[in-house]
Amino acid sequence: METFTWDPRRWLIARVVGRNPLLRPADRIEALVVLVAIVAALVAVPVAGVVGAATYGARDRSYAQEARERHPVRAQVTDAHPGELGTTVAQVRWVGTGGEQRSGTLRLAGPVGPGGADDIGAVDIWVDKAGNLTAPPTPPWHAVGAAAGTMVLTLLTASGVLALLLTAVVYRLDRIREARWERELRVLVDDGGRTNRS
Repeated sequence: METFTWDPRRWLIARVVGRNPLLRPADRIEALVVLVAIVAALVAVPVAGVVGAATYGARDRSYAQEARERHPVRAQVTDAHPGELGTTVAQVRWVGTGGEQRSGTLRLAGPVGPGGADDIGAVDIWVDKAGNLTAPPTPPWHAVGAAAGTMVLTLLTASGVLALLLTAVVYRLDRIREARWERELRVLVDDGGRTNRS
């Protein structure tokens, strides 16, 4: 049965500053690197939150500006022909912001035919403040998705970098320990455990 003990001498920080004579310098360095990695990982969480909040603010302002500058208008389909994957490529005509006639090409999700004066074949399109054909404004909730994605990506990047650095340091320290063990075993076998030859 394994028992739990609350012994500060067993904590990771004790390996860095403790007086245990069995701890080698490589053990102390490894414990210090692990502590630094833990602190860096804890600091990465609020940093990722700040980056996510900044992304949300920027995207939210951008999407709000799109919503202010774009508006729907009714356009008349003048020509249409089938496009790729069940879409329809349509030539449309609409009245611009200054009252002038505008025209453009639009890809629609379904079939539509040319209309006449009775508004058959009319579609809703989005135009910018100059009256030019444009995409619909981005929904505001996309800012939340962009912020969450940026936050997760920041955390994953920080975690990956910390894991790589920690792995590299531990690998190097293990090599140092193995070399010292090899040297000490050679002394034990060759010289009977004596480090001096008299």
